[in-house]
Amino acid sequence: MHIDAITLAAVADEWRTLLIGARIDTIIQPTEHAIAIQCYALGRAGEEQASAQGQGGQNRWLYLSIHPQFARVHLTALKPQKIASEPPAFVMLLRKYLEGARIESIAQPRWERVLEIIASYRSSSDSDERVRFRLILEIMGRVSNIILCNEQGMILGSLKRVGSDINRYRVIASGVPYIPPPPQQRTLAGQTLPRLEPTSVTPAQLSICASEVNSDALEALPEKTGKPSARKPEKPKLWQLLTRHLLGWSPLLAREAVFRTTEDIETLVEDANEAVWEELAWNVRVLSALYNNHHWQPQLIERIASGESNITSSSQVFPIAFAVYTLEQYTVVPAVQVRSVSSINVLLDEYYGRAEWRDALESLRAPIRKALQTQRDRCKRKAGLLQQEMAASEEAARYRLYGDLLLVYQHDVQQGQQTVELQNYFAEDGSLPLVKVPLDPRFDAVSNANRYFNKYHKLRRALELVPAQIEQNKAELATIEQLLADLMLADNAAEIDLVKAEVQTAGYIRGKPILDKRAQKAAKKGKKGKPTKGKPVSPGGGVPLYVQSREGFTLLVGKNSRQNEDVTFHQATANDIWLHARGVAGAHVIIKAAGREIPRSTIEQAASLAAYYSEARGSTSAPVDYTLQRHVRHMKSGGPGMVIYERERTIYVELDKALLLLPDSTRKR
Repeated sequence: MHIDAITLAAVADEWRTLLIGARIDTIIQPTEHAIAIQCYALGRAGEEQASAQGQGGQNRWLYLSIHPQFARVHLTALKPQKIASEPPAFVMLLRKYLEGARIESIAQPRWERVLEIIASYRSSSDSDERVRFRLILEIMGRVSNIILCNEQGMILGSLKRVGSDINRYRVIASGVPYIPPPPQQRTLAGQTLPRLEPTSVTPAQLSICASEVNSDALEALPEKTGKPSARKPEKPKLWQLLTRHLLGWSPLLAREAVFRTTEDIETLVEDANEAVWEELAWNVRVLSALYNNHHWQPQLIERIASGESNITSSSQVFPIAFAVYTLEQYTVVPAVQVRSVSSINVLLDEYYGRAEWRDALESLRAPIRKALQTQRDRCKRKAGLLQQEMAASEEAARYRLYGDLLLVYQHDVQQGQQTVELQNYFAEDGSLPLVKVPLDPRFDAVSNANRYFNKYHKLRRALELVPAQIEQNKAELATIEQLLADLMLADNAAEIDLVKAEVQTAGYIRGKPILDKRAQKAAKKGKKGKPTKGKPVSPGGGVPLYVQSREGFTLLVGKNSRQNEDVTFHQATANDIWLHARGVAGAHVIIKAAGREIPRSTIEQAASLAAYYSEARGSTSAPVDYTLQRHVRHMKSGGPGMVIYERERTIYVELDKALLLLPDSTRKR
């Protein structure tokens, strides 16, 4: 769902209340498509009065996104996380001109999905003259953009460059005058006209538009021929008429006006009569009046999930729509609920949630996942080939039998024969069955026997190596599965980088792994402070997750293979309890006993964490094995965190219970 002009008007209203006079302090780029601006805003009392009363201001984060699917602008409660540590060129440009400036005004061209922020600062400390800049936010779906201009309208930079090869009408590039988006137009009677002002639309205007639409629909009907039409053209609907002829009207707003008129959002244009046009024009004017009177009523529409959970209400509903007016059209839709929200900025922050952040993380995961999946497929193919080689042991025994029989009957076999049938004196049942032996006619019986013995010994030597290769391939496959699970469980860019470094260390993708500070220290100094030479240094795994159980026990959760190695073999002791989801890759969880007896409830809490941080995430329940740490040991030829264990017990847990143990910041991910 995209933001429309009337929603932007409500956003701009709140910004004028909260951000006028605010100082721009920090500018970052959370994702490829977004800019976040930290503004320090004082209360309405003003700076001098606030200082006299001892009241401070408040930092607010302004989130500006031009994502193709999630383009929006709103205030967000928390500082957005960043994908890249190095700021790109456009962020450096914004910092150069806007940091330290104060927001003077926020404007919106009428019924356009464009906002303009005017920010300024004094040209010098002893001058009242101010230098102004225009930050233009075009929130228009796939063609959204963020543009910085000077006071004269010259473009200084933009988040997305648009050249003349893409758009000849509007070139968005440095040093080019800014041109606003083209005016909204409609076609009526073959003429291009401005769209109708919705606050003053009349029934006659809508009726004229409808007559044009009906005539166009008749012209679009296929001619009567012998061939059936591939697709029957759809009849025009009232809401489509409104979106084509009214300024700034989105499909959702148009459907709302139609529903209030006919109680059916799919009403056809041909079904409208004079009474319908009167009622529809009145509803259009009522909804459009919000643009002028600012009586906003933000509402969030949520769909109730079929599989309801008693653990947390957030898992029961999914947002599907929002508006700044009462959405009566959803009152007749089953399995939805309408929730009023006090602020449109809070609503947008909640609706989009972390959708763009998840999309950005997925773009980081995709190349790593592809490399790991390629290696996993290779290991699976190799496992099949190794099993075929193991099956060749029967073939080796047959070659030996051929050689033995040829030596026994060497005087009866003539050179030049291609096959010979010989009695098998080596049969265990003593039945002396006939065995057909293929021969090379170029050689005699002894030479053919030696050839079979050579094949036999070659296969035997290969079979001696195959079991070790099978074990090594099995360990590598388990390591890859664990790395795929680590990648799935990585919640931010830093954790994805740790997995990427591990994959690079394993040699699955090219590049030198970036080491954390502890790994860099280990690389500089070995035992007794001597520098290490020629030994590859493993990347660090980051800090494991620490969780406190309701009974006061410390729970350690390793969210990747290096953290699993750390919590299991470096932080855990012999009497601590170790947990892992059964049969799938995932986190190692440790319950620190500290000399106390661990109750069943703590084991259940730790087991829910082990299931949640595993490939079983998404299931309702999952089995989890637990045992003492002393019964866990490294897997032979396995990578970090690859273990085998014994004397385990199994417990079944619900994954949703883990959410109650996690902090709010972790739970939102």
